[in-house]
Amino acid sequence: MSQIDIQELFNKSRLPDGWRLLPIILYTPFGLLLVLLRLLVTLQLWLFASLLPDCNSTRGFLNYGISFAFGIIVKIDNENEFRNKQSRIIVANNVSVLDHFALRRVTKTLTPSTWELPTALCNALGLQKMDMSSKEALIANIKQFLSTSIYNIAVQPEFGTTNSQVALLKFNSWPFSIETFVQPVIIKASRPEFVPVHLTSLASTWWTEVLWFMFVPYTVFTLKYLKIRRNPDYETLVREVEKDIANALGLQTSSFTVSDKTEYEKRYLMERILNRTRSSRSSLNSHSIEMQRMVRQVSEVLPFVPHNVILLDLLKTRNIDVTIANILDGIVTYTPEPNTSAQLPVPSSNRSQPNITKDKILGSLVTSSFQKRKAKMIKEARERYIQKHGLKNC
Repeated sequence: MSQIDIQELFNKSRLPDGWRLLPIILYTPFGLLLVLLRLLVTLQLWLFASLLPDCNSTRGFLNYGISFAFGIIVKIDNENEFRNKQSRIIVANNVSVLDHFALRRVTKTLTPSTWELPTALCNALGLQKMDMSSKEALIANIKQFLSTSIYNIAVQPEFGTTNSQVALLKFNSWPFSIETFVQPVIIKASRPEFVPVHLTSLASTWWTEVLWFMFVPYTVFTLKYLKIRRNPDYETLVREVEKDIANALGLQTSSFTVSDKTEYEKRYLMERILNRTRSSRSSLNSHSIEMQRMVRQVSEVLPFVPHNVILLDLLKTRNIDVTIANILDGIVTYTPEPNTSAQLPVPSSNRSQPNITKDKILGSLVTSSFQKRKAKMIKEARERYIQKHGLKNC
């Protein structure tokens, strides 16, 4: 078992990069129509399963309907081994959320589940409702089911999907305590090259996975039986089966369990949230700095106007000249800053004259007509601008 980084086991993105994304973009309109059609078919299958009696013909009809609804094609590779009916426990790797359907089509097995579905639909999907509140309760349920049913049980001891490119998740040992011999089955899945959508992505939900099954034209599952394994020591048996499946798939075994995957998903989601928050804060900071600069520029021209009044109008106009015009035209109303002493520029020959007090200026602004106030403010702003920039002959 070589050293493997856990992030190598999962696809963070479902879609490829670069030019390979182009065919998916071109296919998207057709894919969305296909999703709508398949959702309609799925709803009808649900109604049929609820209304029709649970019998073999109903299950067969639902089975083929589900194949179309999810775009699933199932093949069996019989090069080496065949189904050994001595074992009633099938052990397989986990590649997608719909593996149980492929196993049902080929191996005629059911997978334990907690889903509340109509019996016929549940059977057609390859699911069997069982008590999964604890490991002991589930083992007891499986043993009871095997003693009373003609169906066998399929388990996927990884209990979590990977990208099926580097290694398997470490198998849980409890499924191997049910019987002393099991038959391994390997599952491979592929999608058409012109729609290279990955089967799984990190931290995705089951319903998202199902929708992607409906989006792509089809998904091909290929199953292959391996040699039956026997060992009364289930701790040894699990490692033997794990190694057999990994070797058949050309993968490695790993020490990472489904719990490690869950923790990695939490870290990954937290990092995404933090990165999004940092990006949002950076955008807000740059926006705030720009607005402050604009407020200062308006305030240099119109020092009597409170900053909050300027800011509110700038948030609407996003333009310094428009905000100045709004203030001068009386569109924006305000109360002049009480602590601002605006002194008019006085020519050098008249510097001996007494300064105009703040009260007189405010009183003059209030009592003068709007046109006079406007002309006065424009004149003051112009003179202040000339003095600040040292302009002459203007």
